[in-house]
Parts: sequence; structure tokens; C-alpha cells
Amino acid sequence: MTRTRLALGALISAAALALTGCAASDASSVSWHGPSSGVVDGGEGGGTQAHPISDSTAQAATGAGKPSASASAAPSASTSASAGPSASASATAPSDGIMRTTGTDGVALTFDDGPSADTPKLLAMLRQHNIKATFCVVGVAVQEFPQYLQEIVKDGHTLCNHTWKHDEKLGKKSADTIRADLQRTNDEIRKAVPGAQIKYFRHPGGNFTPAAVQIATELGMVSLGWTVDPSDWNTKKWSGNQMTQHIISNVRNNTKPGAVILSHDGGGDRSATLAAYKTLLPELKQQFTLVALPV
Repeated sequence: MTRTRLALGALISAAALALTGCAASDASSVSWHGPSSGVVDGGEGGGTQAHPISDSTAQAATGAGKPSASASAAPSASTSASAGPSASASATAPSDGIMRTTGTDGVALTFDDGPSADTPKLLAMLRQHNIKATFCVVGVAVQEFPQYLQEIVKDGHTLCNHTWKHDEKLGKKSADTIRADLQRTNDEIRKAVPGAQIKYFRHPGGNFTPAAVQIATELGMVSLGWTVDPSDWNTKKWSGNQMTQHIISNVRNNTKPGAVILSHDGGGDRSATLAAYKTLLPELKQQFTLVALPV
């Protein structure tokens, strides 16, 4: 009887030990996903809005107003950022087809409305810090400054189609008109840089419509939004050092892992933007992994 009790006790202990080990193994494989929130300027229109970092499919589907500055949920805690400034982002887009975050912990700098006479100055600063960015170029500007587009590509930056002449109402026009505009812009880009990779489309003003998103997709481009807009385009409200300090403060306060930052290297006097990024580039490089949008 004693031997039977000892044997039974050993079996019970062994079973308990096995169950404990299984539970510990399962727990170690769990990864947690947490929500984020942020405050950003409300697009190329004006006004500061508070948005949760979440998908805003309803607004994008209507195409009304400026784009939501909201983005997909933050990357999971198990996602690790790439080690260097040339690391790639993820080109995945939410259900409305508009990519608003990098999809990783990396942060992407994007510059619109160029190229312009200010573009080489910005390129020199990016080169100094070994930072890659995305340039959303306008067809008429490419036509005027093809040599600067060539410099953008030579330095390894990503290209984005920003329409032929920054038509904010393009998305509400006929499908044939939208397609012709985007194709004409791509053709002008490839005239300056044969074989150029153009994997992104950004609608002027962020006025995406389902038609514009769909046609961009058909042409092989992901529609690109943003999460941080320092409103450097709004030269009627700020100028000079006041604009520079506004840009610096806005980017510092609102940039989080996964952010896509909207700024401008064309479409007007960008001296304040250049001055701001002289301060911001080393700061951002120190705090985040700055990534090139993948092509």
C-alpha cells in the first residue's frame, strides 16, 4: 500500500510540473498590441485637430475636405525598428487604400510640391546626415527643374506622384481626367529619369477620393497620407522665424514611431522650412529610425 501511494504521488507531481511548463511556454509567446493617440495639424488646409491614431475609412471614402491625419494603430511591441537610416518602411495600407504610417517604428520624412530652387539645399542637408526621404513631385515643377529631380534620385530618395499642377479638385473629376493627369506626371518624371520607380501618389490637399485612390492603384502607386503636418505651406499665417519655430515645435511635439511627416520643398518660399530642418534633422535622427518609403 505504501509503495502504491508513493507511485501515485510521483505521477501527480510529474503531471503538475508538465502543466506548469506548458503554461509558461504559452505565456512567453504572447505579443501585446496597445493603442496610441496623437495631435497633428489637419492637412494642407489649416486648423489644428486632435485625432486618435486609428483608421478613418469613412472620411476617406467620401473624399470630403482635407484628409484625416489619423493613422493605423501603432506597431506591436514585438516589432523592432531597423538599425540604420536607410531602413525600409512597410507599404501596407488600411482598408481605404491610404497609407498614413510607415507600418513600423520608423519615421518617414516627406516633402511636397517640388522640385524647386530650394530642393538642392534640402538635399545637401539630408546628405550631410545620411537621411533618406520621399519627394512628392509636381509635373510642372519636374518640367522646369529636371536636374533637381535627377539629384533626388541620385541621392537614393523615394519618388511620389503629386499630380501635374497640384490640382486639389482632381479627385472629383472624371476617371479619364484623373488617369491622364497621373500618367502625364509619371511620364514627365521618367523623361527626366528613365526607368524611375514611382510607387506612391499623394493627392494635393489630401483630397483623396475612391476614384483617385483606385486609379493610382491601377497605375501601381500606393496613396500616401500623413500623420504630422507642421503647416509650412501656410505662409499667410506664419513667415520668417515665426514659421521656423512653429515647424520645429509642431514636429517635436507630434512625431511618434511610425509617423509620416509632411513638409514642403516647393510651391513657394521654403527658407523657413530649410531653417527648421537644419535644427530638426539631427534631433529626429537621434530620437527615431528615419526610414525611406520602400520602392
